[in-house]
Amino acid sequence: YADPVIDLLDAQRKYISARFFRESCVPHDSSYAKNLAAVNPDLSQVVLVDNSPLSYFINPTNGIPIQPWVNSDSKDEALLDLLPLLDALRFTDDVRSILSLRLV
Repeated sequence: YADPVIDLLDAQRKYISARFFRESCVPHDSSYAKNLAAVNPDLSQVVLVDNSPLSYFINPTNGIPIQPWVNSDSKDEALLDLLPLLDALRFTDDVRSILSLRLV
């Protein structure tokens, strides 16, 4: 289900150079975790938007939680709500310095 979203976000394939799916994950208990170092060993410019905190437990300071997406919910704007944050992150030297400020 991620492919159509990525295609929409980067239709010209200029910004997203790779796609990682389940086979790129690390098994953890009965779930999977995503080791963001597979994307780039320098995690200062890497974020993971995911509805499961287990997905980014290896790199918690790089995770951005989001509500689960439901295909039939035409009013789902959770990703759009993140745009101001995602836009602001491009101006920092280390995304973790901003993401660590969030209130949990």
